[in-house]
Amino acid sequence: MHEYHYPQALWSEILPGLWQGGTDDFDVAGRPGGRGQAPSKRDFDSVITLYGNANGADWGVKEIRFPFYDGDMTDFDPEADLKFLVDQAHADWKAGKRVLIRCQAGLNRSGLVMALTLIRDGYHPEAAIELMRQQRGPAAMCNPIFENWLVNKADVDFWRKKLAA
Repeated sequence: MHEYHYPQALWSEILPGLWQGGTDDFDVAGRPGGRGQAPSKRDFDSVITLYGNANGADWGVKEIRFPFYDGDMTDFDPEADLKFLVDQAHADWKAGKRVLIRCQAGLNRSGLVMALTLIRDGYHPEAAIELMRQQRGPAAMCNPIFENWLVNKADVDFWRKKLAA
């Protein structure tokens, strides 16, 4: 059994302008008592949200939402469902925008989309995972199913192609 040390920071910069993170415990839909720390224009231009219970990003922040489970990957098709998110995150980041990819804890769902964004940028899967662990913490990409898919099954050439217009 692995012992993981979870990140102390809500969001971590993986590369300049490209962030991976989670959702503040008080920033979830239906939580009484107000909002916690939400992504704001002060911090980000674009947010990819992968946790369905997260409140939306603040006014003026472009947000794309596609919630899926941190599980066995049976609830989504990576190529059909994540390609648009990866291409949008990559395009905004390369255009100089500050991009946050977030889920609940900021480890696996955000890690999967972050790794694919890094692969889109030319990284190999193992190097993408290692960079996330260096910058976000050793618990990043601790879902072995996600990691195995990235390392052994993801079609790197597919992820490096731009989405057809």
